Amino acid sequence: MRTRVFLRNLLASLRERDARSLLAAFALLVIAAVLPPVNLPRDSWDTIVVFDLTQSMNVEDYELDGVPVSRLTYARESAKRALRELPCGSRVGWAGFAEYRTLLLLAPIEVCAHYSDLIASLDQIDGRMRWGNSSEVAKGVFWSVRTAKTLEEAPAVVFVSDGQEAPPLRDGDKPGFDDIKPGEVRGWIVGAGGEAARPIPKSDDDGRPVGFWKAGEVIQRELRTADGRKVPGTEHLSALRETHLRDIAQQVGFDYATLSDTGTLVRAMKHDGAAVSRPVPTALNWLPALLALVVLALRFRPESRR
Repeated sequence: MRTRVFLRNLLASLRERDARSLLAAFALLVIAAVLPPVNLPRDSWDTIVVFDLTQSMNVEDYELDGVPVSRLTYARESAKRALRELPCGSRVGWAGFAEYRTLLLLAPIEVCAHYSDLIASLDQIDGRMRWGNSSEVAKGVFWSVRTAKTLEEAPAVVFVSDGQEAPPLRDGDKPGFDDIKPGEVRGWIVGAGGEAARPIPKSDDDGRPVGFWKAGEVIQRELRTADGRKVPGTEHLSALRETHLRDIAQQVGFDYATLSDTGTLVRAMKHDGAAVSRPVPTALNWLPALLALVVLALRFRPESRR
């Protein structure tokens, strides 16, 4: 009789513990479902990516999935992949360069809440936006610094260009602006293009290709050999002008990188010293969900059933 009562009391106690475990797991799952994001300080990055829209950026000396693509297309794809790598709270905007100016196309916006908008607007950036055929890259970089200074919290600048000046600079020319101090705005110049000079595609006002630029159609630099003989210019061909871009970067206090792979832009965006710590809505639903899983695992482990 006593044995029977003991067993009955033991089974009742076990059922009560089971009920408490299941109730605790259920409560934790409910908390996981309704818990709102919590603001926690996190490192984030604010950047304006400036795309060179001039016609030399249409030279196809890159590849994506085995298919030749232009410098501008490769730069856009690199920016698209960079958006996936930036943490929530980061802000990115787009700008375009042509002639001698940099114009802001989209002010920096938060990458997680506005990811679709950033991708949709990025897909629309191409040579049809170009408002002039000249390409004064140095002035474009200075204008990008001015643009960043007018924005709240002065975002960093990532300026993507092959460095081809059109018309070409004369020897000794070094454009600059007195109101720009080196290092006033953080940033990178990212050089796009290959080492081999290639013909520059020519397009009409509607962006339709109409062949390639010829030597007689562009302003050429006057080149001479050591003995004074004239050498034909090559301004109708385009390759990465790395030395020139490095000189410009030094003038404004930027760093320099070559667009060697699609990860170059995100490395420039997330460079050391540019991080901003700000409260970012962070989902913590996984914590109570994990606790519920632990409770259920303890409840249904083999030792418990025995």
